Amino acid sequence: MNRKSLAIVLLLLALFAATSAFAADAPKKVINYSNGNAPPVLEPIMNNYLEGSYLIYNLYDGLARIGKDGVAELAYAESYTVSDDGLTWTFKIRKGSKFSDGSPLTARDWEASFKHRLSPEVASPGINLYLFVKGAEAYNQGNGKVDDVAFKAIDDNTLEIKLENPTPFFIDVVCYYIPYKMDVVRKDPEWFKKPATYIGNGAFRVKSLNPQTGFVLEKNPHYYDAANVKIDEVNFNFIDDDAVALEAYRKGELNVNDSINSEGMSAFKDSKELVTFPRIGTTYISLQTGNIKDARVRRAMSLALDRKAIINILGMPYIPAQGLVPYGIHWGNKEFREVAGNLIKTDVAEAKKLLAEAGHPDGKGLPTFRIITMNVQEDTDNAQAWQSMWKQIGINSEIATYESSVYWDLIDPGEWEAARDGWTGDYDDPKTNLFLWMAYREGPEKDVRWYDTPNAKEFDRLMRAADAELDSEKRMNLFKEAERVILEDMPVIPLWHGVEPILIKPEVTGMVKSNIGHVYFQYADVK
Repeated sequence: MNRKSLAIVLLLLALFAATSAFAADAPKKVINYSNGNAPPVLEPIMNNYLEGSYLIYNLYDGLARIGKDGVAELAYAESYTVSDDGLTWTFKIRKGSKFSDGSPLTARDWEASFKHRLSPEVASPGINLYLFVKGAEAYNQGNGKVDDVAFKAIDDNTLEIKLENPTPFFIDVVCYYIPYKMDVVRKDPEWFKKPATYIGNGAFRVKSLNPQTGFVLEKNPHYYDAANVKIDEVNFNFIDDDAVALEAYRKGELNVNDSINSEGMSAFKDSKELVTFPRIGTTYISLQTGNIKDARVRRAMSLALDRKAIINILGMPYIPAQGLVPYGIHWGNKEFREVAGNLIKTDVAEAKKLLAEAGHPDGKGLPTFRIITMNVQEDTDNAQAWQSMWKQIGINSEIATYESSVYWDLIDPGEWEAARDGWTGDYDDPKTNLFLWMAYREGPEKDVRWYDTPNAKEFDRLMRAADAELDSEKRMNLFKEAERVILEDMPVIPLWHGVEPILIKPEVTGMVKSNIGHVYFQYADVK
């Protein structure tokens, strides 16, 4: 080798060493995030709360996933076919798929996980999306066999799913069919409390966890799309005080804050850091119909509420509710809400008239109603507004506040008259917002004790007719009538339709928040 060649080699070696040193010293790309309260449930199989879903859908992916544009796209399924009758969907699973611990992930894991969560013995509260599958509801209710559930692995890479009814939006649904490491789940009842056994298949995996303060997620090297994930670490901080979260964001301790109060909205209203996303959800008041038996009293309580005034008090960009089905749900090329019309109004005079017709003029003879809510500022301000507005028609009430960790457990016993509640849908169809009050549900329908009334039975009939209806226009009209029927009885009082504000520092790009409120970090970057 001559001197010139040797000099070039030495120069290249020096450049390589310098580049390697720089790469080794390159800072991690970290997102420090808060979405408010700690999830009431940390076990994915038992989760039915938005706070938990934020975490879960960064740790797990389904057959499909929410893409950068907020629309469902294929994930662990590389392709699928649908039969001519729309009832049989066949998915091809990506070969070489792995769990976050590096172990193989096959179609058989999806089948085992689906049937486990559906099991009556498991009693998972979040199985509404599973009931599209043929035989699933019968098995879950203890009236059928697990072998009759038409969710079957044909081989390691082929999954066949047969549906009860044609479901054109099913690709949205399979985003939430996630696989569990079933040998771990069966072996260790507390698998979700330890990073080593909290095994998923999403863009991130658990690095450390503290049920009270938060989770630290790290990039999952075994994720099928890991090459396109730029974030190294996500710190999920559980901060149940919006003011504290806002101060942490101002100090730079958070670079994404998903827990914004009216002060934050006001302070950042003219800033590009405040980003809003539409959400297909409705916040409502659950009314304990076992305690407030007369539908006229319940309708009077709704008529007494000035929703625009409540939203102004909260200082949030919500949309006053016009029904249970929110904007963002479509009727063909139109908004369902526009076609179905406005079913909600404020009319204090009509409210007083209804109370008198029910035998309670100016509220006489009614007990003091108990309002329960979580002890966060927005919820307590909200409850105080109801209390004041109901007072105008003669209904007295008292407010009890609880930590989020115990609040939902208090809903079930029914020792209350009014409770703050809400639901964000999972797909673009009215059923996602209305199914909650069908008779088979072990959820809000049970919470409000809305059983066996003529309207409850008619609502259930209409919803089941919609399930079986193949004509799209007729199906939508059934949903329209079902919504009218439930709001005639008013076991729930719609308050507002959702808009999701979020604070994002300028250095964070590519954040995705879906129309159901889930935030995804796998497309983000930190400059």
